[in-house]
Amino acid sequence: MPDLLPFRIHFEDPEIAPLDLDASDAGSARQLAATRRGVPASAFRKAKIIREIQSSEAAE
Repeated sequence: MPDLLPFRIHFEDPEIAPLDLDASDAGSARQLAATRRGVPASAFRKAKIIREIQSSEAAE
């Protein structure tokens, strides 16, 4: 099974909050987000891998 990556899905409609989820790739992340939010595939603006640095790591 492929490693899961943390994604943040952004939607075209600003009323829909971004969704954070784990998926193997951007396509899978979009499909999962569509299922969870009940929106069509055209509702997505972007899918990004989350690369935030943890505050404990930044202090080192």
